[in-house]
Amino acid sequence: MFNNLSFRFIKTFSLILLTSISISCKDDITLDFSEMAIIDEDETTIEINIPKAEGKTEAAKQINTSLILFVNTALNIEADSNIKTSTEESILDFKKAYKDFKTQIGKTLYTNLPPWEILIDGEIIYKSETLVSIAMNSSINTGGAHSNLVFKFYNFDVSTGQELETKDLINDVSAFTTLAEKYFNKELLSADNDRIEAFNNDMFKLPDNLGFSDDGVIVLYDTFNTSTNNVIEFTIPYTVADKYLNF
Repeated sequence: MFNNLSFRFIKTFSLILLTSISISCKDDITLDFSEMAIIDEDETTIEINIPKAEGKTEAAKQINTSLILFVNTALNIEADSNIKTSTEESILDFKKAYKDFKTQIGKTLYTNLPPWEILIDGEIIYKSETLVSIAMNSSINTGGAHSNLVFKFYNFDVSTGQELETKDLINDVSAFTTLAEKYFNKELLSADNDRIEAFNNDMFKLPDNLGFSDDGVIVLYDTFNTSTNNVIEFTIPYTVADKYLNF
């Protein structure tokens, strides 16, 4: 029979062991990714290559839901239609929109309508124990002079899958904005006249979302919604940005 001293020792050791296991499990939180690849070439060309979080955790579910929403939003070119939750349905809607447009325009257009093309791509650009940063972009060409380009950084909490906004990532947004403006102005010094004209304005502000790489914080400005498609991009090294980061 155990005496009281032995019992207390075993109880204490058990608590230490359970605490160690709990901490270890927390530290060992990992998130693995594969790739979702879809190629559909018929009357339209659809190519999708995006990361896919593996597993049945809530974090994986949340991340995949956000990325799929980006895909389905890009595929939805009908302003009056709802965005589907299924990528398969979104692809069918995209192809149907082309056929309907082809039928309608064929009544007045006496040349072959060029096929529509959509390319959607995603890439993991940074991954740590707490944060994963993914760059997503789409390019849609429906026969116009320029493709319609959309670019977005997604930053996720690895443990929950929550999409993080700038206020979640940066502890002093005002000070970080001042820092980013210095890099922005330096970048403009080496830009051509078109880029300077496209981005030069009196009120500087951070872009809607930031990206992260092994080198630092990525700050990107674009004019994809205009005919110029100019880009200004720079990276603020972690040696400078670290004190402003929440992770």
